[in-house]
Amino acid sequence: MARPLELWAFIFANTLLFVMSSLLMTLSFIAYYQNPKMKSYLLSTIGFGFIVLGGLVDPVYRLGIRGEYFLNGTERLLLQSSEGVLLSIGLGLLFYAIMRHDVRSSPTDGHDSMDTTIYGFDEHRHDD
Repeated sequence: MARPLELWAFIFANTLLFVMSSLLMTLSFIAYYQNPKMKSYLLSTIGFGFIVLGGLVDPVYRLGIRGEYFLNGTERLLLQSSEGVLLSIGLGLLFYAIMRHDVRSSPTDGHDSMDTTIYGFDEHRHDD
């Protein structure tokens, strides 16, 4: 087994990646659930899902399947390649979702958010 400091750093880094990407995936899903016409939210949810999977490949294999921290060269190469492919797909989907996102078509309150000035926001707030 590895030295405890190295093992705990590995576990901490992968846990942080899992928690943050899961949180962002959940927030993207909530945004899509509230606004299902915006397909970019669905794409970002799927993208963050791939990032979660990519972050889970290494620790699940090393600590769960293999049972030891140290790997040979072939195993490292396969793990890094699969992790890189999953992360690349996730980041590519996120980029595509950002490029495809159109705020003006957002049916949140029926107003065009790009053309509304600060006075327009004040007027819309007092309309109710």
